[in-house]
This record gives sequence, structure tokens and C-alpha cells, in this order.
Amino acid sequence: MKSRAVNNWKKELARDFLSVGSWIFFVLIVVRILILPHRWPYLNHLLVAGGLILIVELVFRNRVESYVSRGVVIAFYISLFYEDFMFSIFSKIALGGLVLSSRYLGNEWKKIGYGVLVGLVGAGIEFVL
Repeated sequence: MKSRAVNNWKKELARDFLSVGSWIFFVLIVVRILILPHRWPYLNHLLVAGGLILIVELVFRNRVESYVSRGVVIAFYISLFYEDFMFSIFSKIALGGLVLSSRYLGNEWKKIGYGVLVGLVGAGIEFVL
């Protein structure tokens, strides 16, 4: 009985970490940026990255872990947004928790790796354009 409770606690925590990469959280970040006076650079970055992730998610369904992709983009841009070293460390730890939680919940490392790759491309593409 006790091991089942511990296991359920771990799964619940893993799902909580995974929710950081959800579309709801992504939209929450976009809305938070909308109330800024100088919002356009951040908003443009997030919308381009979110659009890229959405296209990849639709084309390569079930081959890319899209929660991880969005989590990478969110961790990257929210760190730029707050410009605080401690918050950047915290967001990277949360991203690491998201990646490990995705694996714990049964996703393959290959799928997670593709998710990280798509997230990095989404985060970096705006700097190239």
C-alpha cells in the first residue's frame, strides 16, 4: 500500500512538471507579456516560436514531445523577460524536471530529444530572422 502512495505522488509531481509545457501555460505567459509597455520583442519571439512548435506538432504528431518543446521556449524567453540570474537558474531546473518527468511518464528519450531540439530551434529562430 505504501509503495502505491509513493508511486502516485511521483506521478502527480511528474504531471505537474509536464504542465509547465502545456498550451495553457504558454498562453498565460503570452497574456502576461501583453500587459507590458514594451512587449513587442518578447511577444514576437513567443508567437513565432509557438507557431513553429504548433506546425511541428501537427506534422510530426507522436514523434516529438511538444510539452518539452514549449517548455524549452518558455524557460528561454521567461529568463530573458525577468533578467534575473536566480530566476534563470530556477527556470532551468524546472525545465530539467520537465524533461525527466516526461521520461518518467513513459516517453522515449528520442521523442524527448526531438522536443528539446524543436524548442531550441523555436527559441533561436527569431534571432536568425
